[in-house]
Amino acid sequence: MPKEIIINTTPTETRIAIVEEGKLAEFYIESPENERTVGDIFLGRIETFRSELQAAFVTINDDQQGFLHFSDLSSNLEEQLTFVKERKPEVSKVMKDWSATHPKPQNDSSRRRWGDSNLLKPKQKILVTITKEPYHSKNPRLSTDISLAGRFLVLIPLAQYSAISRRIENRKERQRLRSIMKKIRPYGFGLIARTVAEGRDEKALEKDLQYLLDRWQKIEKALNGSPNPPVKLHEDVNLASSIIRDLFSDDFSRVLVDNHRMYRSIRGYILAVAPQLIETVTFHKGKKSVFVAAGIQDQINEVFDTQVSLPSGGSLIIQPTEAMHVIDVNSGSTRTKQNHESLALRVNLEAIESIARQIRLRDLSGLIVIDFIDLRYQSNRQKVDDALSAELGRDRVQCNHLPMSEFGIVQITRERKRVSVTSTHRLSKKSRIKRIPPPDPTFIQNKIEKWLKQHSGGSVYLKVHPFTAAWIQKGLWQRSLKSKWQRQYKHQITVVESESLSPDEFRFLDAVSEHDITDLSPRMVRIQAQSKQSSTTKSGSKAKKPFQKHRVPSKSKRPTNGQVRRQKKRRPHSKPSTNAQ
Repeated sequence: MPKEIIINTTPTETRIAIVEEGKLAEFYIESPENERTVGDIFLGRIETFRSELQAAFVTINDDQQGFLHFSDLSSNLEEQLTFVKERKPEVSKVMKDWSATHPKPQNDSSRRRWGDSNLLKPKQKILVTITKEPYHSKNPRLSTDISLAGRFLVLIPLAQYSAISRRIENRKERQRLRSIMKKIRPYGFGLIARTVAEGRDEKALEKDLQYLLDRWQKIEKALNGSPNPPVKLHEDVNLASSIIRDLFSDDFSRVLVDNHRMYRSIRGYILAVAPQLIETVTFHKGKKSVFVAAGIQDQINEVFDTQVSLPSGGSLIIQPTEAMHVIDVNSGSTRTKQNHESLALRVNLEAIESIARQIRLRDLSGLIVIDFIDLRYQSNRQKVDDALSAELGRDRVQCNHLPMSEFGIVQITRERKRVSVTSTHRLSKKSRIKRIPPPDPTFIQNKIEKWLKQHSGGSVYLKVHPFTAAWIQKGLWQRSLKSKWQRQYKHQITVVESESLSPDEFRFLDAVSEHDITDLSPRMVRIQAQSKQSSTTKSGSKAKKPFQKHRVPSKSKRPTNGQVRRQKKRRPHSKPSTNAQ
């Protein structure tokens, strides 16, 4: 069955589903709080260098910094730094002047090496683009490898080369595309032919190139007059448009849209770049939801469930942690006459297809650990590894995995491009997908400051949601909210991330005992601190008895006459003893 793209648009967010062979393969949600920023280009300002990280932090917005690793410096870094210094920058002029003063051969090896980090200086202007979305407390990942992506081509300014997508394997087609690009490539720019360029004529490629050059001229216009950074120079297309641009091809039989504005926009784009596919774009007119009409609503709800059922009766348990995602394979109610080894192999192989599908659906990234059912024989473990490699190979995002261990553990690393949809949304009791509300900065700041003001200084752990942790530690060390609290309230604060808390919740823990002291009054907190101090003192005094001072007993007072009479009355009368004759 062919592929489909189904788009649901509301006033607050856009949801995109990609269906392959009747099953939901990918699902994305874009909202104003989680807008796609990969591909955006900025004129940034270098703030600080971190030699231990081999990286620099670059200001790209008034309240945001990006992480620029030295391995993400492009080979044309020196040309870019010269370009941004110009009062009226033009690629062709800068490249001509550069070629005259710095003659060097342009070949593949030269453009693949890293840029020289010694060229960077604090407060320096620099062109950067976002390659990875911010994640929890991590800053967005930046690169100086500037490019503009079109339908068929990718335009690279300040470069002099042409390249063909590796997925185009036909030698004659590669030679044809290379000759076309050599003919149409403007001076000072590099070109890369994308996979969908296969079979396209020179007119289609030239039209796409002109579209990209027009966008680059707008960037040059924004740089006129040497503006002060940070400046946003270019905003890439939204998530729905990027999926249509990057994925839509002859393999898709339908694009189903339920919004008139989105429908017209997609039709206009398809009509310009692939008019033969215009009939595949259809508008949903029914009263039912577009996902219900397409028969995938139940599969979408499954994305937000921690348990996924397998056809044979087994199940998958998917749990996120602070460091990784964990997937547990259970045989469940599977019944068979096979021995344990055969049963375990069958359930593991059946689970692999579902695991690969859930990883793509939930957009899981980073470290993923899978606990398969134990297998005794190495040959069976190899079958599981081969099947997993085949399924992960269908993923558009780069994945790597290690062989299964003797305990049935498999480790997978998946490249992170954006935040997982399960981190930003949840399923309500009425099976409606709701966005997890972001924390109100004023509200949670007032609550934390009220607690710190009431309690005396000391060392504490502040446990908050990862999004809240990123907000508290945002900015330079001296300017962050955490540093302000430490100076103002005399507390030593260590911020701890916890996904179990909602973005508007926080907990304070004692730094020594790690006991929760959030709901304790200031008096109880002081009592606990004093009791710990006294217990520490007692334990120390027992160990140091020789050094204790000798306590001199006080002199007893002389008893009064009344006390003497009362003591005599209490004494029993003793009988006189008689000695035997």
